[in-house]
Amino acid sequence: MAKKTKKPVFGSLQPDVDGMLDWNSLTPADFAPAGQEEKDDFIQERKSVSYWADAWRRLRKNTVAMVALGVIILLVLYAFVGPMLVPYGYDEFNAGAENLYPWHYSLEDQATYAEATAAVDPEEAIAQAKAEAEANGEAFTAVDEAILRAQIKTGSGAAQYEGMKESEIYEALGLKAKPFGYSTAELQRIENGESVFPHIFGTDRYGRDIMVRTMYATRVSMVIGLAAALIVLLIGAIYGSISGYCGGMVDTVMQRIVDVIYSLPDVLIILLIATAMSPHITQFITDNPNNGFASFLRTVGPNLIGMFIAFAMLYWVSMSRIIRGQILTLKKQEYVTAARALGASSGRIIKRHLLPNCIGQIVVTTCLQIPSAIFTESFMSFLGVGVLAPLTSLGSMCADALNGISSYPYRLIIPAIIISVMILAFNLFGDGLRDALDPRLKK
Repeated sequence: MAKKTKKPVFGSLQPDVDGMLDWNSLTPADFAPAGQEEKDDFIQERKSVSYWADAWRRLRKNTVAMVALGVIILLVLYAFVGPMLVPYGYDEFNAGAENLYPWHYSLEDQATYAEATAAVDPEEAIAQAKAEAEANGEAFTAVDEAILRAQIKTGSGAAQYEGMKESEIYEALGLKAKPFGYSTAELQRIENGESVFPHIFGTDRYGRDIMVRTMYATRVSMVIGLAAALIVLLIGAIYGSISGYCGGMVDTVMQRIVDVIYSLPDVLIILLIATAMSPHITQFITDNPNNGFASFLRTVGPNLIGMFIAFAMLYWVSMSRIIRGQILTLKKQEYVTAARALGASSGRIIKRHLLPNCIGQIVVTTCLQIPSAIFTESFMSFLGVGVLAPLTSLGSMCADALNGISSYPYRLIIPAIIISVMILAFNLFGDGLRDALDPRLKK
């Protein structure tokens, strides 16, 4: 009969006596010193890992963040390398290629297709159908009339093409099926055996290639986002570190200034700055036609300059508060006291001891500032207060597409998708960086 073991009652303070009785079965071999092989198996020496290497290891385990990083890399290649591979310019007019659909046939083929599949006049067709029904002694009801009108509206009045696919109709008409849109001049070049780059995203009403314009627009949005993030990083880190390190009355006054800046509407500030600077920038461009900086201002326009000034005035307050909170905690550490005792100046302590220990928060906040700046630029460009034409941005392309949204919805859909994917990718990657760089989340 097996020996029954009494289980201890949950929460009881009584020791497990049955387990203690098994100690008498131990032999001297159980107390022998461990051999070298056992020591090597027990204590495994691992290569020391730096802070950044450990953060990269944890970031790689975050699948969402790595996918977002891949999307960002693809967008960077699309914006900066893509225009080198396409022979069109963002402001280049292509005569005969106006309003081409993406992945579609040429204008001439579209006109031939529309003419071949066009239905007869609805009223004439209905009158003829009624006459035929009366001649045959049949009733022509309102339902028959509605069905006939629907058939005429959908272009199914051409009986010889009824039930055929669009590609089959093109083939029956003897037209060359092309997966992209081409202009008249480009069709002639194709007939001559010359190479032509297709308009993959179609063209706008001026014949400008939409794909190239979205490439430059994505580049503008990314450059503005990165530049704004650097401005925010520089001003916010300096202001927040000084406020947190000095403390007392200095910290109180500086934070009240931050509260005032928080209350200012950024859109109104951008509009006011752009309006005030516009005549001065225009005069500077007129007086210095051969100046390189004047050419740059002529390209981007005063609105974009006003946007950068607004970023420098308003957008650094969140960064400064985050850095201030970190400095208030770190300045009480022993190494700061030791540096102060050794005679280090306040500037050296901030630069060499405090800010390097805030690097995780600085990187994450800077990365999350990029999509915010991109959205602001796109929103202002959508309102018409962005880059100066013919230079384009994703927001201005969406605004231009509203005029023909019913006929050409792809002109709005394409830049809107790029904006959404870009902002989402930066946000997800920023969240992944926060999880990887925060030591409190270390596993």
